[in-house]
Order: sequence, then C-alpha cells, then structure tokens
Amino acid sequence: MLFFSYEDYRIIVYVLSGLIFLLYLFLCRRKSVWLKAFGQRSLLNKFSRIPTIYRNLLKGACMSAACCTLGLVVLQPKWQTSRDHYEKEGLEIVFVLDVSISMLAEDVKPNRLQRAKMEISHLVHRLEGDRVGLIVFAARAFSLLPYPTNDYERVFLRVLNMINENYVRFVPYGTNIGNAFILAMNSFGTENAKKVMILLTDGEEQIITRSQVAEAVKLLLERRDIAIYVVGIGDPNDASPIPKRDREGNISGYEMTEEGETIYTKPNPAFLREIAEAVGGDYQHDATGDELRHIFEQVLEKHRNIVGIKKKNIIKDISQYFLGGALALLALYFIL
Repeated sequence: MLFFSYEDYRIIVYVLSGLIFLLYLFLCRRKSVWLKAFGQRSLLNKFSRIPTIYRNLLKGACMSAACCTLGLVVLQPKWQTSRDHYEKEGLEIVFVLDVSISMLAEDVKPNRLQRAKMEISHLVHRLEGDRVGLIVFAARAFSLLPYPTNDYERVFLRVLNMINENYVRFVPYGTNIGNAFILAMNSFGTENAKKVMILLTDGEEQIITRSQVAEAVKLLLERRDIAIYVVGIGDPNDASPIPKRDREGNISGYEMTEEGETIYTKPNPAFLREIAEAVGGDYQHDATGDELRHIFEQVLEKHRNIVGIKKKNIIKDISQYFLGGALALLALYFIL
C-alpha cells in the first residue's frame, strides 16, 4: 500500500501540477498566436520545427507529470506491506569464549579469535528480546558482564570489541575450561527463560583438573535447565604457528618456547568431546570458521518456542523510484 509521510499536502501537489499543465498550454497558445501574426504558418515550418497541438499536449502532460512526481518525492512516499511475525520465547544466552594465546592462530581467517567474535556479533545483531552474557577464559575465567543483558549495541558488543590481541597477551597463559564452566553457570539469572551456554574454544593448553570437572558436573546436576554446547574451532589436522604482529598489523615473528623453538597449536576435538560428554552437553567442531554462523543459529532455533503470531508491517522508502520516474518524464519532454 502506497502512502506519504505528509499525506495532507498531496492535494496541493496535484493542484499545482494541474496549474503547470494549464500554464504550459496557455504559453503554447500565445506562442501560436504570435507566430501566426508574424507570418504564414506554412512558411515558418520550412525554417523551423514548430510542434503540433498534439505534441504540445503530450509535452505539457510530461512536464506536469514530472513536476507532480518531484512534488511527491518531497512528501516522502512509502510502501507498506505486512507479513506474519512469529513471536518466539526469549532466551538467556551466555557465550563462553576462549581467549588463550592459541586463539591467535590463523588457520581460521583472520584468526580463531576474530572469527569467533565476528560470528557472535552477527548472531547478536539478529536477536530480539533475548538476554546475552559473556565469559572469557584462559588460565582463569573472567565474567565481562555482571549479568546477561538485552542492550546489545551499547553494552554487549562494546565489551566484545574490547577483546583483541593485546587483551589475549595480557590474560594468564593457558586454557582452563573447568573454571570457565563453573563461572558461566553461576552467571545466569533467576528468570524462567530457557538458558543456553555456548562455549567456544580450540581446546589447546588444557589446565583442567578433575576437581573442577566434578564441581561443574555437580552444579549441572543441580541446574538441569541449562543447555550446554561446546564448539571447537581450528584445523585439527595441521598444527599452526601463532604469529606476532607489530602496530601496523604486519607479522613480526612467531611465538617461541624458552628454548627458541616455534610454538605450534592444534585443536584437540577428542578432549573437547570428552568434556562435552562429562557435562552433558553437545559438541560440534568447525575447522575453517565457515560453519560457526550455522552452528550458532541452529543451537538457538532448537530452544525457541513460538508464543504467538502477529502481523508485522514493513515500511520501505520508495522516493528513489519517484525520482527516477520524474527524470524519465523530463527526458521524454526534451525528446519530443
């Protein structure tokens, strides 16, 4: 359905367009009378191209229509359509992100950490009414948000963007998944919304003790309302070096051991699958980063329930089409 932001002024545009048409015909008539007084019409036609009355009518209609269309552009034309909108139950989602130094490996482009951040950001941009939290972990786990939030732009995404290479090199070295599980489970709110934990890691440099796993399992047995997903990232077949970059972003070297040997990192899917089974979660692995988006969306859709259906109005600005039509009419006017 077509409508205008300034609907009340549309009649003025139509009236002015009609007046322009009449003025054009009046001027054509005056010109014809003047030419008739100047000399014979047949003689004038030999030396100049004088439009016929039908061409004058068509040119006047083009000019009037072009002015009308330009006037409607000023009124901001909109096109409204409606479609069914499925209202879904809000979720409480806590992302648990590995920020150990091995996440800087570039077997996933641009690197494991940046790709994980990109796909989390893409998913959060599409959320509506869900609450999200963020836990990061290396040798220790840290909660970057005191509680899950639905303020995606000003809170969650700003905090997520703070995680970069400098942050990774600042946190303690290692990958303590057990500590991350315990902190993440305690970060959920008390609301009745379905709770989903997504832990994303390469599973390298494990600093995990049996006591921590046992404590995590104990907490999970007490809170069966939390669905846990462990997502591995990185190529498990080929070990990759961990580059160092200078301020300009160029590779200046690679991480080395104290003996001067290059450190190589390779994900450990068997270890991550064992952890997922221990805590009663599901495990998936993405070697290239291309499947992360699909994995995240699949996880969330699995836990969403439709609570209602409403008509959703979609309004689109179509001023550009009116402007294009006005230019086409003006071009036709000059061609005639």
